[in-house]
Amino acid sequence: MMNLPKNEMETIFNGIRDFILIISPDREILETNDAFLKHMNCKREDVIGRKCYEVFREKTRKSSNCHEKCPLETVIREKRHCRAELNRVAKDGKPRYTELTIFPIWEKKGKISKFIEISRDITKRKSDEKKTQDYLMKMVEERTHQLKESHERLLHQDKMASLGKLSSAVVHEINNPVAGILNLVMLSQRILKEDEIKEAELDLFRRYLGLMETETRRIGRIVGNLLTFARQSKIEFVRFDLNELIEQTLILNSNLLKLNRIRVIEELEHNLPLIRGSEDQIKQVVMNLLSNAVESMTQVSRKWLTIRTFSKEPGKTVGIEIMDTGTGIPREMISKIFEPFYTTKKKGKGVGLGLSVVYGIIQEHGGKIYVDSTPGKGTSFSITLFEDPPLEKKESDSPLEG
Repeated sequence: MMNLPKNEMETIFNGIRDFILIISPDREILETNDAFLKHMNCKREDVIGRKCYEVFREKTRKSSNCHEKCPLETVIREKRHCRAELNRVAKDGKPRYTELTIFPIWEKKGKISKFIEISRDITKRKSDEKKTQDYLMKMVEERTHQLKESHERLLHQDKMASLGKLSSAVVHEINNPVAGILNLVMLSQRILKEDEIKEAELDLFRRYLGLMETETRRIGRIVGNLLTFARQSKIEFVRFDLNELIEQTLILNSNLLKLNRIRVIEELEHNLPLIRGSEDQIKQVVMNLLSNAVESMTQVSRKWLTIRTFSKEPGKTVGIEIMDTGTGIPREMISKIFEPFYTTKKKGKGVGLGLSVVYGIIQEHGGKIYVDSTPGKGTSFSITLFEDPPLEKKESDSPLEG
């Protein structure tokens, strides 16, 4: 490079917008450019001959992190230029961020004669990055909230679909006790019309009242179970008894099972550990699997539905298995049955959300679900749930053929 006159060198030196310091090996400032003086709001005589850390400490009124992060020692140790990011507090008390690079200048004997420090104020860039980060975080939070709302709506829509399947059975379930109550009311009115009511007739009247109370309470339980299941409740994890949940779901489906002449075999392990999860969602899982099992057995003569619960790893996991003797699922379809909107049912019989909702709920609980099916013999769904779900839910294994 050709030698330039001193005044031209000074013009170039001071024309650079980055802050430049020339520092001796013992940390004294030998030279600086106008950009640095303007940035620090000081004069040359306040800087030249001073230690660099003294200048920064005095001008910022507070100790910076120069000593902890100054790359000079790294430059000496590694014998190459080094970059660091320093934070300082300005006179107005606001934080300032500086990106700093130090280059060593070597003597002929291999010693460092001086350092050239080139730095720039990156406070605005940092501020812009923080704003962008905050904006992205806000967008993620809003999107997460929207997805959660969509998930809850999907769960509720699936519940309504399940209730639609139960509607015919529920009509029969309620119609029977209502007809019985009506007959008892008519018999009671006939007794009251008599001029003289004998003691035996009073006993019969009391018996009728007792039967009406029993049947009315039965209707109340049926309606209460339906309302509880249909309610769009808040999703919260609690400890509950899986066996008790299965019994409640079977009661809710009792007339559906009776109308379809399904034989239910319960193999529920006694003293099953309580599991932690959303009781409402797990009930929805069992409801969906029961409904699918009933539909798969409509065209077969042997209609057996087996429900098993068992402790898989004491103190860790609980298993549930629902097996039917229905038509089964073709092997090529097993890998698709948990996909949204995929269905093997005829047109008008469903939209294919049930099993995808089941899979989503089990994933949300950190559990696993597997399916094993043989066409013409039946299907088995196996679910594993944790007594205490992992704090960080890992992605569940893909549903596999057992």
